[in-house]
Parts: sequence; structure tokens; C-alpha cells
Amino acid sequence: MSPRPATRLSRLVRPARWRGRFSGWVVAIASVSLLIVSLLATLSPAQRRPAATMPSTTSSAVRFQTVDVTLDPKGRPIAAYQIEFIADADRVKLVGVEGGDHAAFREPPYYDPAALSNHRVILAAFSTSADLPRTSTRVARLHVQVSGDEEPRWSAKLIVASSDTSDSIPVEVSVSEGAMP
Repeated sequence: MSPRPATRLSRLVRPARWRGRFSGWVVAIASVSLLIVSLLATLSPAQRRPAATMPSTTSSAVRFQTVDVTLDPKGRPIAAYQIEFIADADRVKLVGVEGGDHAAFREPPYYDPAALSNHRVILAAFSTSADLPRTSTRVARLHVQVSGDEEPRWSAKLIVASSDTSDSIPVEVSVSEGAMP
């Protein structure tokens, strides 16, 4: 007898042996799956939710308000400015910027829109108008989202200010809570 028929016979028997091992794994996986499903069925819907979607029991108040940025050029005409506005990063989010009161700065200042999601933004504006502000003037109104009950902290500092003759001028910068429109 040649070894070939034995080889063929072992090939015919082998799949049955693998089927037995495979069916054991299927039974084990099915049993574990059934156990998990039955455990989930005993939990309430609130317990089935992942922790990230569970409602928070300590929600902080969220409100919107405005912050006015005022420049005082002390009698000199102000034609251009660049300021940096900084707020409490954990509680304040800048959501919008609008222009000022004086006609020379009525349009919103230039700023990086990506900075709106951060706690810091640089505002800049210039005017070629013949009528420039010489007294304290609101040059921008910032719209902010504040979380928490405490009063937020913010500040603004002057980077540069210029007169109509392109001379650098000293300007006093102030920020205050503005009126909601």
C-alpha cells in the first residue's frame, strides 16, 4: 500500500478536528457575549451610559457679557492702535468683536479669528479719516462667554498707538464691563 491514501485520509480527517476546536471557541464567545448582554439588561438606562455622557451634578453658570476697550490719547489724535486683550483662560472665552463709538473706529478692529477660542487676542485698527478721536473713546466691544459665578479677570495692554503724523503716542488703555446691546 502506498503512503498516498493515508495522506489523503489524514486530509479528510483534519477538517473535522479543526471544526471541533473552532466550535469550542464559538461556544465560549457566545457564552461570554450572552453573559455580557444579560448583565447589561439588569442595569438601568442611566447606568448603561458611558461616564463622559453622564449629566453633571455640579454645573457652573454660563453667561454672556460684553467688555469695552477704551483708549485715551490725552488730546492727541489717534489714527492707529494695536492692543492685547487677555482674560482668565479657564473661565472666559471670546466669542465676538465689534467696533467702537467714534466714526474713525466704527468698523470692528482686525484680529485673528482663531484667537477667539483662546483667552488672548490682539486687536488692531487704523483710520485715514480727517476726524480722529482726541479724547477717551471706546474703540472695541468684545463679546465674551463667562463660566462660573465669580467675576472674571481681564486686562488689556497697549502694544503701539500712532497719531495722524505716524508718531508713536502714549495712550491709556482701559477695559470695563460693557452694556449688553
